[in-house]
Amino acid sequence: MQPSRTTETQGNHDLFDAFGQPGCPVCRLSLGAVSHYMNSTNYDALGDPAIREQFEASLGFCNLHAHQWLDEAFVLGTAQMYRDVIRSVDRELRGQSFQGRGMGGRMASLLGGNAAASPVRQPTLPCPACAVLEETETRLIRTLVKGLADEPFRNAYAESDGLCLPHVRNALAMASSREAFDSLKERALATQATLLAHLDESIRKHDYRFRHEPAADEVGSPARAVAHIAGSKGAMPPRS
Repeated sequence: MQPSRTTETQGNHDLFDAFGQPGCPVCRLSLGAVSHYMNSTNYDALGDPAIREQFEASLGFCNLHAHQWLDEAFVLGTAQMYRDVIRSVDRELRGQSFQGRGMGGRMASLLGGNAAASPVRQPTLPCPACAVLEETETRLIRTLVKGLADEPFRNAYAESDGLCLPHVRNALAMASSREAFDSLKERALATQATLLAHLDESIRKHDYRFRHEPAADEVGSPARAVAHIAGSKGAMPPRS
């Protein structure tokens, strides 16, 4: 589904605001969207059968988002939603039975499988928080690339910390003009030049000869380097 003009305009404004804050703006806004989703689900889930059905089909959240949910959710909602999931798993597990070591069983064993008739309950929908994360980041990157045609937007992006490497990769693939491509590339190179200088300084000041020097902009550069290469914590869907 194509984003509406209203959605694109809001995304444009949100990105403008995020350009003035540290780190990758797409990571920041995508994580915000996941947090907003969890907060709204926390309040709406108990009275919305569609949310409960989706939650049961996905077997709740992936590992990362399940533990984020525990930090933010109501105890009652968590108990009721995960009770639905466990009941669903329980029904299917009760239907499983051991299969003898016939030809099919021996073949499954040789191939590294097991002899069960079918696997224990698997999710039929992706983690809902991962789905929100992926939809948001795709929409924001599309909006950002399109916005780079506008000079004030392009200048604001040039003054930001730029995108993390995973989002740079996606944005470059979406770029439909040389201007957008070059803006993304130049901002990434500038970000990396700053990071390299800060990392070099951090390494230098770990030498006993220079440890007396006061800390400066290099503080935190290893963490910033990790976030640039891997994306902000929780902002990338788990790798399959």
